[in-house]
Amino acid sequence: MDNPIVYEQPLNERIRTYLRLEHLFKQAAYTLRGFSVWDSRATVNALIDILEIVSRGELKAETLKELDRLQAALSRLRDMPGVDREQLNTILSQLDAAQKELHGLQGHPGQSLRDNELIASLRQRGTITAGSCSFDLPGYHYWLQQDPEVRIAKLETWYEELNTILKPVSLILGILRESADSREVVAEKGFYQQSLDSQTRAQLLRVTLDNSLDCYPEISGGKHRFSVRFVRPGDSGRPVQMDGTVNFQLTCCTL
Repeated sequence: MDNPIVYEQPLNERIRTYLRLEHLFKQAAYTLRGFSVWDSRATVNALIDILEIVSRGELKAETLKELDRLQAALSRLRDMPGVDREQLNTILSQLDAAQKELHGLQGHPGQSLRDNELIASLRQRGTITAGSCSFDLPGYHYWLQQDPEVRIAKLETWYEELNTILKPVSLILGILRESADSREVVAEKGFYQQSLDSQTRAQLLRVTLDNSLDCYPEISGGKHRFSVRFVRPGDSGRPVQMDGTVNFQLTCCTL
């Protein structure tokens, strides 16, 4: 494919959370060093969304458990023929370093952000539509009027504090995405369904389409099976299922 589009579907809540964190960190990084007030607003909103996720008590423990599981699973590959031991040892070292860094973190990631009065006021008004207008939060309006360099320096500090959780999450997702090879699949009449092996641990589906195709996949899945329905935008805005065959690449990440 000359210009592929990759669609991903998590098959459990942990991977769903990791993908959301990855999305929010990318969003924050994109506007982090922007000079406009709207760049800073967008970055703060993304950081607050990240803070809401990392504040869940089980995230740190679950991530440590996942790092440990991956270490054990990959260590068993050392003696298998055809394995690049140098690359494997590099990955194992990265997992070990991520685990130690997360173990050394006191409390939850972003603890000082939760104690920050400005961030706390923004979180309180998060459920109110346009609740961060200048007349609602004059202190925030004042902060936004500071020199861009001052705002960016503070945003970078907040981003780096939360970045503690991004490192292991990115490592886990990267290993998972590389854990399986893609294969060519055909969806007859725009629909494809497959059962999942109960002995494997399917965690993520990846559907890759050529950008020239006038359709996109709607993916649904669980522990036992998944389905992919290819649709195209209809004239009224409601998607319409494709009635022909669709060729695509499928990757079932099961590590």
